[in-house]
Amino acid sequence: MIRPRTQGWRWLTLAGCIGVGLLATETVGLSQIPTPAYQMTVNSDLDGVVVPDAQLTLREAILLANGELLYEQLSDVEKALVIPAEGSAIGFQLLPGQGVIELVEVLPTITAPGLVIDGTTQAGYGEAESTFAAVPAPAVSLTPAASREVFRGLSIAADGVVVRGLSFYGFEARHRSTQTTPPADIFISNVPPPADASPDSPPVEVFQFDDPDLAPQGVVIEQNWLGLPPDESIPETRSAFGVSVFNGVGTVVRQNRIQHHQGSGVISAVRAEGLELTENIIIGNGVAGMPDAVRLEGQIDGSVIQGNLICGNDGSGVYLFKPEGASLIQENDIRFNGRRLERAAVYLMGRGHQVSDNSIGYQPGPGVAISAFPLSDRNLIRGNRFTQLDGLSIDLTAHHNGG
Repeated sequence: MIRPRTQGWRWLTLAGCIGVGLLATETVGLSQIPTPAYQMTVNSDLDGVVVPDAQLTLREAILLANGELLYEQLSDVEKALVIPAEGSAIGFQLLPGQGVIELVEVLPTITAPGLVIDGTTQAGYGEAESTFAAVPAPAVSLTPAASREVFRGLSIAADGVVVRGLSFYGFEARHRSTQTTPPADIFISNVPPPADASPDSPPVEVFQFDDPDLAPQGVVIEQNWLGLPPDESIPETRSAFGVSVFNGVGTVVRQNRIQHHQGSGVISAVRAEGLELTENIIIGNGVAGMPDAVRLEGQIDGSVIQGNLICGNDGSGVYLFKPEGASLIQENDIRFNGRRLERAAVYLMGRGHQVSDNSIGYQPGPGVAISAFPLSDRNLIRGNRFTQLDGLSIDLTAHHNGG
């Protein structure tokens, strides 16, 4: 729910953001065993038990791509919607008025390498009016069914998966004292850990997060609306996070609209090496949790944050928390952030980062702040434009420690 005392400034902030526009089995690691490839057409917005009938659901299509559901188990009508192909792809042909897929439980983790889930195939894609024309309005949405706890929209554990042209909203988990992994619209990892750490959960070592070769590589998330439905309303239940790159290499997150999350719009944990975060609209996130629009930690070497509009978020626009490796932050429009917590627009820990040619303004704090971890040096800050800051343009808060 929106806090009544903040409604006014949130609408003013959105107006300011719109005005600036967008810059140009025993082992837990999931094996990627080749399975038959199909071009699948989802013709039903239903979700639930898998049965052979006249409707191919998204759940059934993912199971088919994974090889967990066999072609022979389909009805004749469903078989007509599944065509052998060189690579697996899921398209949509939903009836008018059936564009919202309400999930009754978490969808199967995607383990099919190269699977493409393409919402732009649905009739009506891009036809609805949108505040930002750069990211057309989707015609297919994923959200939890009423009174159901579905804490992830899609979980991706395979290389080369592409998710395009969909809307995700409402994905959160019940509050637990032992939460281990963030709920998210899209979660990327070699294996998704459980939502909580019960006594029966395996130890962290079993998940093999330390082996970069097991992390999904080359996943692409593009042209989606994360955190909001196609009518641009604020969901009654907000998603917790947008894209969680929990353990991924070379992930590409581009040209998405990422908005209205309780926590960060984009977050990493164990590994996000080579992450490309480009040309996204990241607005109004962090209203009830992790406040920063983009918060990266863990292995982030070679990550690039470029050409994004980052506006009206409750903390920093970009926050690098005790990372290993360096990031390039350039040509972003970062303004009107720090709505709830007065932080720097860009907050850095570590060494070797480059912050260049960004437009940074209207921040209730410094423009760029650098804090040590345990020693921060060789960070390059140049060519940035600073406007209306309640602090220094560049604030070297600490050199030898993080306070």
